[in-house]
Amino acid sequence: MSERLQWGWLGGYVPTRAAVYAWTVPCGISALSLVNPSLFWVAIGLDLALVLLFCIDGLRLQQVELGLKRDLPRIWSAGRPERVHVRIHNPLRRSLDIELEQSLFSDAREDGLPLRLRVPAQGMAEGSYRVMAARRGRYRVGPQHLRYGSPWGLWQRQVDVLGEEEVQVWPDVKALAEYDLLARSNRQGLLTRTSRRPGSESEFDRLRPYQHGDEYRLVDWKATARSGTREGQPVVRQLRQATDQNLIFLLDCGRTMTAETDGRSALDYALDALLLVSHVAARKGDKAGLIAFDQKIRAWLPPTGGPSSSRTLLRTVCDLHPTLEEPDYAEAFSLLRARVKRRCLVMLFSNVVDESTADLLEKLFATAHRHLLVWVNMRDPGVEAMLEAAPDRPEAPWERGAAAEVLVWRRRVLEKAEAHGVLVLDVVPQQFTPALLERYLDIKARQLL
Repeated sequence: MSERLQWGWLGGYVPTRAAVYAWTVPCGISALSLVNPSLFWVAIGLDLALVLLFCIDGLRLQQVELGLKRDLPRIWSAGRPERVHVRIHNPLRRSLDIELEQSLFSDAREDGLPLRLRVPAQGMAEGSYRVMAARRGRYRVGPQHLRYGSPWGLWQRQVDVLGEEEVQVWPDVKALAEYDLLARSNRQGLLTRTSRRPGSESEFDRLRPYQHGDEYRLVDWKATARSGTREGQPVVRQLRQATDQNLIFLLDCGRTMTAETDGRSALDYALDALLLVSHVAARKGDKAGLIAFDQKIRAWLPPTGGPSSSRTLLRTVCDLHPTLEEPDYAEAFSLLRARVKRRCLVMLFSNVVDESTADLLEKLFATAHRHLLVWVNMRDPGVEAMLEAAPDRPEAPWERGAAAEVLVWRRRVLEKAEAHGVLVLDVVPQQFTPALLERYLDIKARQLL
């Protein structure tokens, strides 16, 4: 949006270092006048001359009028830097050295500010800086602040570009575009690190002539007899992976998901993984749904497929934030049993931190035997770092012992879940997305659903 700089008559003037040095001359002469009174009028004359120079230089600075355009993305991805481009037009017949700053909201971090540009006479200069938002939500980006010098270098003028712009910080939607780019380049393996397993397809795709290396079990003898191909070339059935399967995300929005790693909550990491997996599922013909809950059900989205399913899920989760309430797992599993009758893949995003929660989940896992359940559990990097810390403090051995006890207890809880047929994914938050995507593709390839 293009803006004009506006300011008051006396506002925004800042003396430069050269101006301070210039005043040291009459000040020094004034000090010497205490010894030699004849220098007093010399000091007064220099003071008047400097005041005149400052006034003239300031008036010439007052007449500067710049044009600025800021290209600010309206949709940001949480945890990803966004590039902001600025263009400044200088109508004067002299070049300007401009320093630019930007007012940001509290959850934003900048890189590349202050931005310094040299704008040629009657020309234009372009520059950019990066801004990253740590949390999702709606924010307002404030005005930009420009500072530039007067012709004689005695003043700098600091002005604000009027106007604010609203931005929306969403989960990591750029990961969806990156996956699509890799898919179009036929390089999904760079992202998923998984390979296609021979013979893992289960649905009929089409008939085609036999090729060297095809399995004999895929030969369709009736189609071969009807086709009448020359030299008795067999016709085989080409299969594909099963589609139109249901995927349900059980998303815990309670207190355990408020834990932060690198400035982002566990729920934010879970949403990034959830959106990418749902996007991949839609490309494979599957349907994705959502049950988000804390002490009550926060969102319910029945399984939907098609190109718009990812956008529907994105709009649903954008306003979900972790709370300090205890999650009601029983109500979430009750809704799952009541609303989802068909066998589906259920991915539970949660974190277990106490015995009561672990016992409750163990009982609920037994009631969800109809579905294939994947439990995505957040591993705490802080506890593991405490276990590996050097014993350089008196309390370090006690901390290492407590960390080891917590990790042993967690391992025991996860093993009990695996005994109920639950597929456990125990990873640090930064690995949520690649680990979950690889597990989903592995389940599809092995026909576990």
